[in-house]
Amino acid sequence: MAVRALTSTSSFKYTSRSNRDPLPQDLYQQVVVPGPGLRLLTFDDGGVRGLTMLLLLRAIMHHIQQANHEPTLPLPCEYFDMIAGSGTGGFIALLLGRLRLSIEHAIECYTRVVNHVFVQTKGDGTFRATPLEKVLREISHRFGDGEDTPILDSNSFPCRTFVCIREAVGSSNAIHRKLRTYAHPTEPGARCTFLEAVRATMGNPTFFKPPAVSRSKSPTTLLDAGDDHCNPVFDLYEESQFLYPSRHFAYLLSLGPGTADTVGVNPSRAFVNQPRLPSLTLSALRRLADNCDRIATSFREQHSGEFDGNYFRMTPAPSSYDGKLRWEEPEALQEFIAPYFASIYQQVCILVVAMMNELALVMASGNRRNR
Repeated sequence: MAVRALTSTSSFKYTSRSNRDPLPQDLYQQVVVPGPGLRLLTFDDGGVRGLTMLLLLRAIMHHIQQANHEPTLPLPCEYFDMIAGSGTGGFIALLLGRLRLSIEHAIECYTRVVNHVFVQTKGDGTFRATPLEKVLREISHRFGDGEDTPILDSNSFPCRTFVCIREAVGSSNAIHRKLRTYAHPTEPGARCTFLEAVRATMGNPTFFKPPAVSRSKSPTTLLDAGDDHCNPVFDLYEESQFLYPSRHFAYLLSLGPGTADTVGVNPSRAFVNQPRLPSLTLSALRRLADNCDRIATSFREQHSGEFDGNYFRMTPAPSSYDGKLRWEEPEALQEFIAPYFASIYQQVCILVVAMMNELALVMASGNRRNR
């Protein structure tokens, strides 16, 4: 990790100018500390899983809170310049980036979706979209500008956020799109609401009926990000390179809900109070996790060297997993991720130091996210 500050040495002794060698003319050019780098965050599509990613981020922010002796957890939007997500990860990205929520409020919102949407499936194994839209309206009223809260962010210092979707073209083709909270120099902006953006990125037909929006004279069906963009790390990398071609990378944190082996199996029917998911849903969750990890491996092989050791991929692995299906509730998942978080503690410490150093550079530069 690059050194961000100069420190004095205890062996320094003062001598007069006449007894010292003259300083080279370019000394100050040699010791100039680089300006703030790009701070990037991505969330995988977890299908119906996503709370694990919020709990991992909460644990990271808790370390920063302790180090800075802050009374409350800092806002994630203060530590990331750009956030991207797909599916449930897109929902989380918009909560943290567009609505600028605290971790605790984001967990509250996500848990509300779990309790009102993911508790029951229809006869075909999908979840009902109507309860989801109702919860999203409640979130828009409480934390946004009402039911029609636009995805476009008018904040003076926005945390640039986008979600990945596909736009259906014909009966069998789809075009990959990004729904952004900011204006893009060469692409038209998305005229949609927070609710519509979440419905689109969560529009995997295995889980929900994809939404249709009216464009021109015929409706257009919007779908989830698809197999090649369920982990949006390449999308965020390319977008940040296009928007900030002269900026270096400070760090990139890529969060996932867990590998395919952590999806688990349904409990015995004797346990009537424990949730059960259709076998098709469980298979889809494993496939999603495999695709996300495949993309993560490919990105590491191609680009990790550009981050000077500050590319962090965090998704729980099955080293101490017992094979049980864990529902999306904080207590059960906190117990699940604790051994994994302990196993990556050194990596977390490196990330926390990088995040604190970069925020100090941002504050010192006076750029305050207007970047």
